[in-house]
Amino acid sequence: MIFYWGIKQSFPQLDLHNIFFSENYKEEFDTLFQKKNVSNDPTVYINITSKKLSSDAPENSENWFVMINVPSNSGQNWDDIRTTARQNILSKLSRILKTDIESLIEEEEYLDPIRIEAKTSSHAGALYGASSNDRMAAFFRHPNFSKVKGLYFAGGSVHPGGGIPLCLLSAKIVGELVE
Repeated sequence: MIFYWGIKQSFPQLDLHNIFFSENYKEEFDTLFQKKNVSNDPTVYINITSKKLSSDAPENSENWFVMINVPSNSGQNWDDIRTTARQNILSKLSRILKTDIESLIEEEEYLDPIRIEAKTSSHAGALYGASSNDRMAAFFRHPNFSKVKGLYFAGGSVHPGGGIPLCLLSAKIVGELVE
């Protein structure tokens, strides 16, 4: 789940990439995989590109990409999950940063599994494709090529996997295949 927040303040103690871990990482993942829900204390990743490119946000403001792990959609009530997760994230960040973060949000958008599936046709709203929960999962990712001549695949759901560096590597592989 991703929240996009326009924050009307600058936080010098934050950098381009920021991770605030759960107090109980095992419990967080048990909640995700066994209960198909979101922990009350999720690990929170914040990317703030305006730290490197100031034009990404108005002066004295920041653009926050706030992401937490969530299960894929299997019929959960995502409105309730999103509302609770949002409040838990805001409470955690406000406590850590000693500032009422919610009062600083000027703009807001979000992506949850329902919206991800609607926008990308990704099965069950999976951001990175098939689940990769065991050490052999990487070997079962879809290849970058197809049986259909001239059809290639790049992105987080195919080889080598999710995340910006691996997606870029996927695009490089496809570029080399096309050549």
